[in-house]
Amino acid sequence: MYNIVIDPENPSRLSAYTGDSVFHSTDGGENWREVNAGIANITTASSSSSILYGKSPDGAFFRSTDNGDHWTAVNAAGIVTADIGAIVVNPVTPRILYALMVSPQGYLTYGSGVFRSVDSGNHWTQLATGLAQGDDIISLAINPHMPTALYIVINETAGIIRSMDGGDHWMNVSAGLPEGDGIRSLVFDTRISAGLYAVTGSHGIFHSTDSGDHWEAKNAGLPQGESLVGFIIDPSAPATMYAIVGYDYSVSPDGTNLFRSTDGGSQWTRMHGIPNDAYIGSVVFDPKTSSTLYLTSGEGILRSTDRGVTWATRNVGLDDLRVIALAIDSDTPSHMYAGTQSGVFRTVDGGKTWTETNTGITDMNVTVLAVNPLIPSTLYAVAQNRVFRSVNGGTSWSMLDGGLAGANAAGIVINPRTPSILYAATDDGVFRSMDSGSHWTAMNSGLTQKGLNTRALAINPRTPATIYCSTRYDGLFRSFNSGTTWTAIDTPPSDYGVSCLVVDPISPSTLYANTEGRVYRSTNSGTSWTMVLNPKGAVNSLAINPAVPSTVYAGTWGNALRSANKGATWAAMNMGLASNSQCVMSIAFDPVTPATMYAGTEGRGVLRSPNNGTTWTAMNTGLGNANVRSVVINPRTPSILYAGTDGGVFRYGPVSASTKVIQLKIGSTTMHVDGKAVPLEAAPIIMNSRTLIPLRSLIETLGG
Repeated sequence: MYNIVIDPENPSRLSAYTGDSVFHSTDGGENWREVNAGIANITTASSSSSILYGKSPDGAFFRSTDNGDHWTAVNAAGIVTADIGAIVVNPVTPRILYALMVSPQGYLTYGSGVFRSVDSGNHWTQLATGLAQGDDIISLAINPHMPTALYIVINETAGIIRSMDGGDHWMNVSAGLPEGDGIRSLVFDTRISAGLYAVTGSHGIFHSTDSGDHWEAKNAGLPQGESLVGFIIDPSAPATMYAIVGYDYSVSPDGTNLFRSTDGGSQWTRMHGIPNDAYIGSVVFDPKTSSTLYLTSGEGILRSTDRGVTWATRNVGLDDLRVIALAIDSDTPSHMYAGTQSGVFRTVDGGKTWTETNTGITDMNVTVLAVNPLIPSTLYAVAQNRVFRSVNGGTSWSMLDGGLAGANAAGIVINPRTPSILYAATDDGVFRSMDSGSHWTAMNSGLTQKGLNTRALAINPRTPATIYCSTRYDGLFRSFNSGTTWTAIDTPPSDYGVSCLVVDPISPSTLYANTEGRVYRSTNSGTSWTMVLNPKGAVNSLAINPAVPSTVYAGTWGNALRSANKGATWAAMNMGLASNSQCVMSIAFDPVTPATMYAGTEGRGVLRSPNNGTTWTAMNTGLGNANVRSVVINPRTPSILYAGTDGGVFRYGPVSASTKVIQLKIGSTTMHVDGKAVPLEAAPIIMNSRTLIPLRSLIETLGG
């Protein structure tokens, strides 16, 4: 959830943006509904604008004038809409748009690739920017105080070109900026209409008071050579500003990555007192109390009531501490909404307590799916680095955070003989659950500190106490006692670790592992490895035919490669797989007819092959997202498939009658239907060794 917007005229109306989807709530976040109907790349003029623009997967251009409730296809004469990479809207006059075009390689590269529309996208004109072919445009920015002043940022060269007349004429305004250092962003000065700041990659911040004609470095006190990833100006005190350095969630040995200046950037100091020197992602200001500000971080939300002198965490009830966005109600600042990788959380007491409020939000990035082999209606999913479980074939899901809170999950495997035993690979090591995911315990004895960042797990199907674990930075480990202790084993050469491990179901001493661009085989339970495949491009998935384990498949960019001799030789199985632009991310076999295979791809959805991968056909009717990361099959009913996508989990197969899970409690006048409280006209009671229940409420609940 990368952005949350509160309607300033009606604070109970919210919009949440996930990148591919827009969700609306009209009841303060209690319930959400998707409103973009498959339209992605959503752009808006401003946080308060109801005018949105977007593209469908087939490249068609759409416009909404009611914040996404309804969409209209736009003819867009004069432009190839499928090649639009980004839309920038004039914040003062939303009918004026600028389009940045995508090159065939997927970059925003132009010499002639910037277009303008002055009629809300109906007609477009190409702008003569003067850029050379191959110049990489990073962004186009519009000065909100002077909306005819446009700036295009060019990568690598630290180049900025400017137009003062809405795009008719352009000139280079890079003099005074460091050469060879890309511009990360432009931020406009709220004190001077012609003022702006240029945030560079590693040379700090530069300020101009004359629309970019001259630049002055504003770096005193900032660490030299560090990348700047954030720059925020205090709206109530514009001379006060904050700079965020660093790329990832690592902690600097010198302290936090947040710096502050109170003199317009002339002098910077590192901020202190932040708990655990947490990595800061953004700074958000209380709209009514200028001394109160909030920080989003990898450790949740921090609050200061004295302009940053002291800080306190505000995380009670915040199950996902990876906060990406924070929105504050301008009328009632104690009401806030936090967007995390697991969805939206709400507080009505200034962050003292938080409540998850995701009903209706389904656009979760699902990377891993697993099916209980004995109870196929029980599914597990890794989505947004969290583990979820469904006990009704995917109809509803619950997050499993008992002992996993704060750990980012990358994978999950099920003990095939005792499916209540699960293992999760996380950035805090390996966790085990003995009760189908309700509770988790870290199982890291023998893993090194570097080895706690785990990527993949594999279980010996014949001896499930034997488990293999790959780590991002410290190679492979093996456990013979269900994860109680681990021992390092030989690891294939790799810069980023093994991302996929599979075990031969018949000869479990044979394993296959993939690295960035190679496949390795071990015939001695991981003691040693031999490279068996070195294709062009990354290897994204591995699979073994369960009926003929000598047949192995590797999914790569635009290819499904098959080996019929345990990796000795390989052949491409590409008929129907289209171009090299599509990744094969997952491969699954029909358990009854293993010659029937399914491939989850990036961009083409799910493909089916009835002949061991020789030919492939798309089967995407009803699939709402074509980026499929994982495909699994119901082992007892192979006609039922599940696809984990960038837009949630989708089910393919026979439609079963809807079911409801109803919970009643003796003496209680409230029952729970699929987890929601429903009042009863009377409480269930026990009389003469019989349970008496109120039938009217049950019949109404079941639709009678």
